[in-house]
Amino acid sequence: MMACHAPLPARAGNALAPLRGAIASCLAATAPSRELDAAIGKSIFPALADLEELEPGIWRQQDGNRVRALNYTRTWSAAASLVPAGCWIEHDCLDVIVVSAEDRSRGTHDILPIALCLAALRARMRAADAGMAPANQSEEI
Repeated sequence: MMACHAPLPARAGNALAPLRGAIASCLAATAPSRELDAAIGKSIFPALADLEELEPGIWRQQDGNRVRALNYTRTWSAAASLVPAGCWIEHDCLDVIVVSAEDRSRGTHDILPIALCLAALRARMRAADAGMAPANQSEEI
């Protein structure tokens, strides 16, 4: 069972926009990238948007310390850290599925860590927004 205790985005629709954007960027990705890692990081940790970005995926805090996004799109272990607490990871052919007691969120991509990012980010959307489409319907985000 892979779980992460990272905070979920706030319920307000605008607060979920970075998460939706990260999902859309994952869907469009053709390769792992630090830019995409940075977008994913900011969608999970919204306070990063308030920090000075030194380069994609690296920010400077007010005290001078640096914060670095994990290589979510390149490594399975980093992508797995996005899985919400209480969820687990399954595989179904080329799909990666993040499963909770209530839902299943799929991620399909040629690059397996990005597929896991998609599934984990979708699971976070479902947890943050109870109004999401049921898991058995098409996931457009």
